[in-house]
Amino acid sequence: MMINLTDKQLRAYQRYIKARNRVGLVRTKDFNANSYVPHRDYTSTVDIVGMNHPLFELNEEWAEYKEASQMWWDIEPEFRKRERMSSIRGDYGIPDSWEEINSRVPDIFSVIKDEK
Repeated sequence: MMINLTDKQLRAYQRYIKARNRVGLVRTKDFNANSYVPHRDYTSTVDIVGMNHPLFELNEEWAEYKEASQMWWDIEPEFRKRERMSSIRGDYGIPDSWEEINSRVPDIFSVIKDEK
């Protein structure tokens, strides 16, 4: 199925995919060609003598990913939001269930209590 996007949506989606691949969130064929990008807002800290706090260097690639992803999520087609799987709706089934599973192994307290 081909998704029909407006020009603005298409540009935002392409920017998002490019930024996502650059920071390495998804393994693509060019995954090893890019250098490692830490998934945090800063790349390193600089300790300057005489200051009471360190200075942080901005992680520009991660900041670009966050901005691009927010722009895409703001204008993505509505049907993608409805069709996206959600654990709240129970789309993941038993592995994501909060219901307690009945154990086949009796607990030791019950076994000792029945022996007395």
